[in-house]
Amino acid sequence: MTFAARHPTGLTHTIWPLHTKRRLIWISISWCVVAALEACAYTVLAQAITLQQDPVWVIISAGIAVLVMIFTTRAGFFCGVRLAGDLFETLGQVLARAKLSWFTDTRRAQLATLASQGIPGFMSVPAHQMQTFLHAPLLPLFLVCGIAWLSGPEVALITAGTLALSLLLQFKAQMALIESDKTRHEANIGTANATIEFVDHLELLRTTAGPARAITRIEQQWQTQENVLARTNRAAAKATLLSAIAKSLPLACISAYLTITAISSPIMTLALLILVARAAAPLGELVLAGLSINNLRAALNDYRTNTEIPTLSEPASAEACVPDGYHISLKNIRQMPVLKQINAEIEPGANVIISGPSGCGKSTLLELMMRFDDPQGGEITLGGVPLNQMRYAELTSKIAYVAQESVVFTGTLAENIRLGRAGASDSEIETVARQAMLGHLIDRSPKGLDQSVGHQGSALSGGERQRVAIARALLKKAPILILDEATAALDKETERHIAASLSALPATLIIVTHRDSSIWQPTQIIPLNEPASV
Repeated sequence: MTFAARHPTGLTHTIWPLHTKRRLIWISISWCVVAALEACAYTVLAQAITLQQDPVWVIISAGIAVLVMIFTTRAGFFCGVRLAGDLFETLGQVLARAKLSWFTDTRRAQLATLASQGIPGFMSVPAHQMQTFLHAPLLPLFLVCGIAWLSGPEVALITAGTLALSLLLQFKAQMALIESDKTRHEANIGTANATIEFVDHLELLRTTAGPARAITRIEQQWQTQENVLARTNRAAAKATLLSAIAKSLPLACISAYLTITAISSPIMTLALLILVARAAAPLGELVLAGLSINNLRAALNDYRTNTEIPTLSEPASAEACVPDGYHISLKNIRQMPVLKQINAEIEPGANVIISGPSGCGKSTLLELMMRFDDPQGGEITLGGVPLNQMRYAELTSKIAYVAQESVVFTGTLAENIRLGRAGASDSEIETVARQAMLGHLIDRSPKGLDQSVGHQGSALSGGERQRVAIARALLKKAPILILDEATAALDKETERHIAASLSALPATLIIVTHRDSSIWQPTQIIPLNEPASV
């Protein structure tokens, strides 16, 4: 269960780290040993029954088998946790450097399903899946050897034949189950996508369609998923019935054979039936294995999809360049279909307005300047260094950004602002909060900065959320401040006050606004009118 993925640096790497692969190998070997020891314990039991021996060796062999199984199961759980941690770490590293244009609604839903179900599901591989697919088929094989040793090859061959037939029936049942269940994962992704859409746009859906019609779109997806699950349940019921028949087949056949032939004594017959019954029992563990196979296969495919994504290349530490100053140069920037041959020079400390009608590429240009993506053509430099030749951490340390849609996380006011600079003191946070016109918010609660902002900022107005984002950017004290409609939710007086405060900062301001741009005291305007070159 290994495969290759694309590392953030662009190099191919194996999803399972070397130490995790070693653990998986050892867990696999351990389950094989458990199957062998358990078969030995049952064979010793059968021999003790046949020869009426003292049970001490039965107890010893059973105790050893149980202890090894406990050790293997416990080691499997630890290995599963480490495996999930490694997968989360790799996924996080890739997503942290992914091009933001890659994150469509469908991919967001796929990521949510992968993080909540797929990767946690891998934790069961060492402790449960390996037991199912290694211990379950190997135990009957080892027990057939015990039967051959105890009673000769004739009964062993018959047992092996009926077990093989039983296993074939199980295989047929599982293939049918896998086929019926193959669309369940796609239905789950569709439901997750519909749920995200519903939650994100609940206010709009309620106000335009009303409470009853607001759930129409998501109900359709729920119905689709219900139909898929019903089909899977019908297939699972058939697989369960066939599995029960297959599981009882070896014991029934051997019982009939021993009764008809009377080739063994009653005590030997009892011992053989115990071995055959135990050999057939693990086959029942395969009853719904097809569902597990589909879950793992879907999770693996999702993991491939979400780790083999377009990422922003980053130079090795020794090759990375450090910018000399904060001069920004845009040379022949092209990003179709909105930007064509954009050229501009932005001096340190400038107040720059990027103007133009909606859809002309203003936000796209800002995203390229922050390297959310690389331009299709041309080059952007900071301090004389192309953005793709400096470490991403170096670039982000130089830029503070306030988006049009302000993001506020569940927590306190101080926690949200402190995201701008970890380790900032409460006094520093209060200073920037009041600078962003949040003084009334601090003063209206006895908790001050420690007051809750509600779930994702639900206790704040739209204007207050924007001011939280502005305070967060101020706390960072970056030499370049980029504002994308950052004051659109503010009243004119508050906007004028914040604009004057930000314009006085010793930093480069790059602003997109559809309101009065004169309040920002611009020293430079970059028009994107057609779109065309500057």
